[in-house]
Amino acid sequence: MTHSPIFPILIPLIASIVLLIMGACKLQWQRMVATVAAALLLAASVNLLLLADQPAPLVYALGEWAAPYGIVLVADRLAALVVLTTAVISTAALLYGCAGFDSKGRHFHAIFQLQLVGINGAFLTGDVFNLFVFFEIMLLASYILLAHGGGLDKSRAGFAYVTLNLAGSAVFLVALGLIYGTLGTLNLADIAMQLKIVPASEASLVRLSGALLMTVFLLKAAVLSLSFWLPHAYSAASMPVAALFAIMTKVGIVAILHVERIAFDGATITHDLLDNWLIAVALLTIVFATFGVLSAQRLRLVVAWLIMASAGLLLIVPAINDVKITAAGLYYLVQSAVVGAAFFMMAGLIENKRGHMGDVLIAKNWVSNNQLKLGYFVLAATAAGLPPFSGFIGKLMLLAAVIESPAMPAIWGVILITSLATTIALAKAGSLLFWDMPNTPAPASQDLLSANSRYQYFATFGLIAISILLVVFASCLADFTQRTAEQLHTPASYIQTVIPRHADIQRGVRP
Repeated sequence: MTHSPIFPILIPLIASIVLLIMGACKLQWQRMVATVAAALLLAASVNLLLLADQPAPLVYALGEWAAPYGIVLVADRLAALVVLTTAVISTAALLYGCAGFDSKGRHFHAIFQLQLVGINGAFLTGDVFNLFVFFEIMLLASYILLAHGGGLDKSRAGFAYVTLNLAGSAVFLVALGLIYGTLGTLNLADIAMQLKIVPASEASLVRLSGALLMTVFLLKAAVLSLSFWLPHAYSAASMPVAALFAIMTKVGIVAILHVERIAFDGATITHDLLDNWLIAVALLTIVFATFGVLSAQRLRLVVAWLIMASAGLLLIVPAINDVKITAAGLYYLVQSAVVGAAFFMMAGLIENKRGHMGDVLIAKNWVSNNQLKLGYFVLAATAAGLPPFSGFIGKLMLLAAVIESPAMPAIWGVILITSLATTIALAKAGSLLFWDMPNTPAPASQDLLSANSRYQYFATFGLIAISILLVVFASCLADFTQRTAEQLHTPASYIQTVIPRHADIQRGVRP
């Protein structure tokens, strides 16, 4: 049994404990510990991806207690892919935060590492109870990071964020109680087996518990009617925190894919939980978020709405049970997370250059820095889905994958029209921020970089470079996401690897 699946959780957990023990030590020492942890996490994530690229997932049983009795971590291709994506984004966000954001409050680095524990744990856990535990760790850390630095906007956004997510946690607990009460297990592989033999008298309770579980995941994914917390919460956060938050909506989507494809899809009573209605909700989420992009008056709010629009697009994947659509969606998931994080960082750089105007979309204090102009152009074109950037490839793959779906006309129409609207909105924002308007004062020199701003530039343009590499190596990533989708749609290998002798499980007695 390889220990690789636990390292993405163990590394940030140990780093968080060490940083808390360090307490009031010099910030430079805290940055050093956090940077070492980020490098180790990146290396561990790459290693995990290489090891997980096989037909059967990697299974790590804590304390060698076999499933379904013990806690297991399961690293399939999907989990390994999103863990690596998280490691890349978090490394850039950490570097950006070391430019001075970490000095605006206590324990920034410790809580940042704790956030990674929750995110990576949610991706890797093999049972829904520990999914709840890691969700709570992730949310607890995000509450603190959102408030980092203080301010009225953060307090207001944090109140709505905390309230809605606490309600979601309560619903999650109810769902877990119903699942355990009816099936006697919370392990995903075991749930898949138990659903096939559930008595007809308990079928309605099982469907209710599944529906509640999906509702919680949709709240985390920021689907329409459960998403009003996202734009203001994400836009109120400091830039490195908002960049890390760009991966958080993906946690809900990955949870839906894992639970729905592995546990629910193979059973008659739960295989159609998302049918008929999720595709409509996903498309409405895209449309609603695009209206938000068009109406936003600040760049960071524009980016927050773009994150929500990408979540709506990704929800097409669980709405339509098709391998090609899943493969296309996973490519789009990676590139949208990277671009969203980079765009938040870019908004921070633009704020710094415009002084008191910040990121407000008004033709005043225009930005003359050529690097920022180029970076904004690449990010805007990618987010809008313009060729030849990775956003275009992701959307093109999705459009090609849904050709045989009955919902094809609606999906094509929504994606194409909202992409055009997003292009217009981002072009307008760019003209207000960068265009030398008549009768406006020339800006002060914006070319000199301080030591801190070099960290910010390196982090931002590093992610932009990665988004370009996603174009250069699009074929390699598409091949990997195809294998990932095929593994996800054939859960028998997952179930057999996690519980090789299901018939030997003794029900109703202690192991």
